[in-house]
Amino acid sequence: MKDQIEALLKASPITGLAISTVHEAQVTAVYTWGELEGEPVTSDTVWPVASLTKPVFVYGVMRLVNRGLLDLDRSLQAYLPPHYLDDSVYRPAITARHAMSHSTGFPNWRPAEGLRAAFMPGTKFSYSSEGLTYLQRVVEHITGMPLSAYLNEQVFLPLGMKQARLQAESHADLPPMLHFLEGSLLANAALSLRTTVADYAQFMAAMLRDGPGVSDMLQPQVAVGDVPNLWWGLGWGIQQVAARRTFWHWGARGTPRTMCFALGIPSERRSLVIFTNHADGLLLCRAISELWIGSSSLPAFDWLLPAHEWRPDGKQRRA
Repeated sequence: MKDQIEALLKASPITGLAISTVHEAQVTAVYTWGELEGEPVTSDTVWPVASLTKPVFVYGVMRLVNRGLLDLDRSLQAYLPPHYLDDSVYRPAITARHAMSHSTGFPNWRPAEGLRAAFMPGTKFSYSSEGLTYLQRVVEHITGMPLSAYLNEQVFLPLGMKQARLQAESHADLPPMLHFLEGSLLANAALSLRTTVADYAQFMAAMLRDGPGVSDMLQPQVAVGDVPNLWWGLGWGIQQVAARRTFWHWGARGTPRTMCFALGIPSERRSLVIFTNHADGLLLCRAISELWIGSSSLPAFDWLLPAHEWRPDGKQRRA
């Protein structure tokens, strides 16, 4: 497989690449090529992986659910004095389940006029980092800890993710629409994970061991728009590939530029993690994923590509 990946890499514009594989819930290989931010990529290179933060956060939240400290179906506003959001007709209906499955009705990020839900929570899908930011505030209230410290204690250390951290963002690196983030929210549940490809493989291995909350994360909750064979679970996208149900997520970051993808097959107890340093990295992620899984029909990429036509509601582009 390594020789085939190298051939794909040479035919692409990507100049930095890291890949890890997992089988039987054990990390089996780590491959690296090229550079990231002018430094050689190694197994110890720490990458900003953007939205690959989200399933890690949800894994941590499910530990609270399993301890009875958070109810998936209780209104999030019930946990917070004072409320996180201004009054909204849908606010009392928003739950942790909605936040984890991108069905709060929130946009991905709030517009200048403020944050509002566009539809009744739980009725349909619309990808939303805002929903997880809201849930982050609830988790921090319940635990009495910044999320960065909570994930370090409950996820990174127990899973052996030795170089992983939830790092506070710099306003200088954030687009204007994210300047509302402040305090502990700058180490954000939706985007702020820094990790090595080997450490993220340790997380994928945990997802294959069926520990507390894992099976719940991998149950479809809502269809992703009108993309066939594509749903969202709790923290993960879920897709049907022939007879196999797989879970996946991606991460796209502008500063510094990274494009990443992770894919797991529970029935085969194996997974794949790909980190790239280029805006077009998803094209390479698709080619490598198809090679690894042995299929050229992956619904996730039907939604994600072409990237400039991606829609958070999962509605497919029409000719």
